[in-house]
Amino acid sequence: MYEHLCSYENLFLAYKKARKGKTKRRYVKRFEKNLKENLIKLRKELLNQTYKTYKLKTFILRDPKTRKISKSSFRDRIMHHLIILGIGNKFEKSFIFDSHANQIGKGTHKALERFDKFKRKVSKNNTRACFVLKADIKHYFEEVDHKILSNIIQRKIKDEKLIWLIQTILGNYRGGGEAPSTEKGMPLGNLTSQFFANLYLHELDFFVKHKLKAKYYIRYVDDFVILHNSKKQLKKWKKQINEFLKRKLKIELHPNKSRILLLGQGIVFLGFRVFFYHKLIRKSNLINFERKFNQLNILFKEGVISREKAVESLEGWLAYASHANTYKYRRHVIKLFNKLFPSNNIKINNWKKYRNFSVKIKESEFKFSVQKTLFLYRKGFSIKEIAKKRLIKESTVWAHLANLIEHNQLFILEVLSKSKFFKIIYKVYSKKDKLRNIKKRLKDNSITYDEIACVLANIKSK
Repeated sequence: MYEHLCSYENLFLAYKKARKGKTKRRYVKRFEKNLKENLIKLRKELLNQTYKTYKLKTFILRDPKTRKISKSSFRDRIMHHLIILGIGNKFEKSFIFDSHANQIGKGTHKALERFDKFKRKVSKNNTRACFVLKADIKHYFEEVDHKILSNIIQRKIKDEKLIWLIQTILGNYRGGGEAPSTEKGMPLGNLTSQFFANLYLHELDFFVKHKLKAKYYIRYVDDFVILHNSKKQLKKWKKQINEFLKRKLKIELHPNKSRILLLGQGIVFLGFRVFFYHKLIRKSNLINFERKFNQLNILFKEGVISREKAVESLEGWLAYASHANTYKYRRHVIKLFNKLFPSNNIKINNWKKYRNFSVKIKESEFKFSVQKTLFLYRKGFSIKEIAKKRLIKESTVWAHLANLIEHNQLFILEVLSKSKFFKIIYKVYSKKDKLRNIKKRLKDNSITYDEIACVLANIKSK
């Protein structure tokens, strides 16, 4: 098995997986300069069992909580992918359905979907009390026992050389080389650490599902929840789980983070606060986003990053926020983004490219049709000419312009003269003012309803 795993073909496949999304990094380019020689050298080291890991580079990440992340060398990362290539499928087949971390087709949002399904079942559609044991394991990655993990692996993997390679990778936690049998801990950030974290707690999954017979159980790495309509039952299970973890895996539940809560209080799980009818984003995550957003704004003003780069950062957050009940909040963020990151100076040379750009930012009801109008308007076409060219009504063009003004994509004085703008704005008493009331106050037939709508859009943008 080991010799087959160490074939050049498998090493090349592991290298391709390791470089995915990192092709422009310098360490990848350095390795690729002598790719064949480097892979052959790695193969010889593996076959002769002379392979040794390089020292990890560690850094602190505060997003949202402080974590020590360890970064392996690119050469060692190829080994991580090689190990998963060899043993991943053998173990993943036996993982329970509700283990949601680091597996294809799973993830945080799938775990939240299962939580939603379970809460409806346990509470009988919110007609009875639903209690949740929300648990977290204390210093999990630092406390994983290598000897216990090796014993778990050896149940299915009998190849001694492959076990040697796994132990060598595990031993890198304290700075390189092979680990003593009593060594503890795995570095956060390694692919193998994510896989072994799942494998280690598979023992817990089996205990909870088959020994305790807990039906509504979901785990994501070291965070897990059990739903039940009896608080007494959950207290009993909590005690049994903690005893099992201490005895079998030499780890324990976090005393402050493992609690039994009523669903109505809101359960903090995987970055969201989950209630029966809705989900909210955790306050700490919102504060963290606001801090990053302000940093982006400073970098944009100083010309360090482009608007497109800022869009990429925003896009990820909006995708994350869309999994909670945040429609109004996302609209507010988009309006604020358009105000602080104006596109007035962007030259639109290609409709197709700008359409993709608009889709990427997900600008609420800000459709590509509106962008097309903006393109023509900036080219110097009049409203009549745009309507004729696009085969739409003039009123539709005016509606597009109002939309652009409201989203800070167009300056009001680009559409109306200064005198007309001030004439209208003095007669507007509120942003909720009706067009016909403003029109009556103006007593000027030269001013149209469309022009008034544009001024109202400008007030809304502020």
